[in-house]
Amino acid sequence: MKRALVALAVVSLSAAVFAQDKPDVEKDRAAIRQAALDYAEGYYEGNAERMGRALHPLLMKRGLIPSSQPGGSFLVQMNSEMLVEATRSGRGKLAPEERKIAVEVLDVLENSASAKVFTARFNDYLHLAKVNGQWRLVNVLWRPPAPQTTTAIKQEGEAIKQAFKELREGANAKDAERVRRVIHPEIAKRTYVSASPGGNMIVQELNGETLLEVVRIGRAVAPPDQPTPEVTVLDVYEDIASAKLSLPGYADYIHLAKQGGQWRIVNGLSYRAAPAPPPAK
Repeated sequence: MKRALVALAVVSLSAAVFAQDKPDVEKDRAAIRQAALDYAEGYYEGNAERMGRALHPLLMKRGLIPSSQPGGSFLVQMNSEMLVEATRSGRGKLAPEERKIAVEVLDVLENSASAKVFTARFNDYLHLAKVNGQWRLVNVLWRPPAPQTTTAIKQEGEAIKQAFKELREGANAKDAERVRRVIHPEIAKRTYVSASPGGNMIVQELNGETLLEVVRIGRAVAPPDQPTPEVTVLDVYEDIASAKLSLPGYADYIHLAKQGGQWRIVNGLSYRAAPAPPPAK
């Protein structure tokens, strides 16, 4: 029970890692790429059907937008219904030669993945889940393209890793205020799990206040024998980033936003495998 609570509460401790050399991994990567194209091309075509099939019903899409304050920014939010209807309205239509769509699959587990789709008008990091055999977008963090890109993983990687170090140490110290500094107030921590043995996979969600309360009561303290999570910074673009945290048997995909010079966690998607069936006798 404690391990399960830790997995839900601390972004670095929750998803099952699967072998990357499964026979269908290339098929999955192609399907993930297609979902990203349905999302981006669907919007630019005004094709609500393509957009709808790319999105999970519980999609959480956030945009990091410059504010009126010098150097400031804020989050705007859309859900799947809003995005499908915005697509249907045709307000985003753009000629194919002007779209400049580039898709990259950043990492794939068995039933969850991280990708990015950069285009002429929006640059998005994606978290996807494989639902009934179909890859669908669960989390999105985006920002407008910068006039001149200056940020690289090498420049920001250590600062991002430091944010996760603060998270881990704050959780182990039951210091909710320390954890608060590195999670966005509007954080969406999703976990893709089986609702019951042999049941359908569902998306569960925890918000920031719930996570902080779990830290306060000590449910997020890592077991003494647990190793330090490995942090992989998958991609950085200006003030948004995509990362992966993993332990033996667990992994989390994370989106981060940089505001006021501090990287903070905005989205998380975890996957936990069902226990392996006992060997046949």
